[in-house]
Amino acid sequence: MTESLPPDSHPRPAAGAAEPPVSRPDTEPFDFVPTEPIVPTEPIVPTEPIVPVSPPPATARPGRGPAVALGYLAAALVGALLLGGSLVASGGLGRAAPSPTPTPPPNAADGPSLGSAAAAVTLEVWADYQCPYCRLEAMVFGGSMERAYVLPGLARIVYRDFAFLGQESTDAAVAARCAGRQDPGAYWRYHDLLFASQQGENQGTFKRDNLLTLAGIAALDATPFTACLDDPAVAKAVADETTEGRALGIESTPTLRVSGPGGTRILPGFSSGWSIIRDAIAAVAVPAPSASPAPGGSSSPVASGAPTATP
Repeated sequence: MTESLPPDSHPRPAAGAAEPPVSRPDTEPFDFVPTEPIVPTEPIVPTEPIVPVSPPPATARPGRGPAVALGYLAAALVGALLLGGSLVASGGLGRAAPSPTPTPPPNAADGPSLGSAAAAVTLEVWADYQCPYCRLEAMVFGGSMERAYVLPGLARIVYRDFAFLGQESTDAAVAARCAGRQDPGAYWRYHDLLFASQQGENQGTFKRDNLLTLAGIAALDATPFTACLDDPAVAKAVADETTEGRALGIESTPTLRVSGPGGTRILPGFSSGWSIIRDAIAAVAVPAPSASPAPGGSSSPVASGAPTATP
């Protein structure tokens, strides 16, 4: 039984209605133009023969007595000591020089998350792979959020499953998680493929054969991917996350939940403009100012039994 969206969510297009064409300017193809081949030049032939120079006779190097030989020996010894000291100081003698710990790029993918875990703001995108407005949200604003906030390390995007439109919603979410098991980056490749393949709700678009075909496009290993599709624990994880979303107040898809030091903002439905997302991120990026105590000490306690206002 398909659960319908609540009245306050954006309506989905009627069955059979054509979806508005969506273009994505940030995915222009990259044309690689090879450089011109390097043409080898002809070898340079010397115009005059090279005449080897004979070394001067031994009698031409006077003054090389024992004292000079000892001087060369002392210089070589001092050089060896200086070289040994520099190797010890740099870690090149007796042990390997320590290598710095590699820092992950700010847009590193880790399963359903994209960006640094140390980012101050978290953007949770609650969506269903069969929801047409979720597809539109990802295509219109997904790349902008990544470039403006994820790449600079200001925010992290986390895709959250809210699979409530039918069995194919759950199956698609399971398949995306199975892709992420093989490669964190593959999760997002498969995520994009699912939205690109969307064609109505529960019409067979995300049946098993099609999910396997998408796995081949995403360069996944078919054997572990198929085994993962049959793992009941993965389907349970999708159901549990959907339940968690309901507990957080998620009622429709897409819903963007923006949280940070300054609190939490929930943006239900397809965002009507970039300024709404931008202002919500700015509002939670900095801690809210704390209220200063009134002069003259603390306020008097509320009398017992008196009603208090709830936030």
